Amino acid sequence: MKFLVLAAVLISLGALVVSQSHNYAWGYRGPYDVMLNRTIAIKSSSMLQVKTMDLVYPLKGQLGRNITAINITDQYINGKGGYASLLSGGVGFNQTKIHLKSQRGNGFNFIVEIYGR
Repeated sequence: MKFLVLAAVLISLGALVVSQSHNYAWGYRGPYDVMLNRTIAIKSSSMLQVKTMDLVYPLKGQLGRNITAINITDQYINGKGGYASLLSGGVGFNQTKIHLKSQRGNGFNFIVEIYGR
């Protein structure tokens, strides 16, 4: 009986690890907000290396609009995706810089959506 309980606990913990993704959401997307930018950021894996990428909005020469929400969706749902952090700007500003970083030995695949007015 103890073995069955232990097996059930281990299987449920394994299901939690399999369904982990690193999604991020800053701000609130209102009914009058429009998508300002959508970027698919992909870096492939390399043995024992950490991959990074910095995304900047607005691009050089563009005028930035007021950002109300930033949604970052991790396409790796097995817990081996990357991490995102906000380096500057963001919600309430007209510019932002987002840093994407993979786990060691893995790549990342993110969909970055920026909304605003």
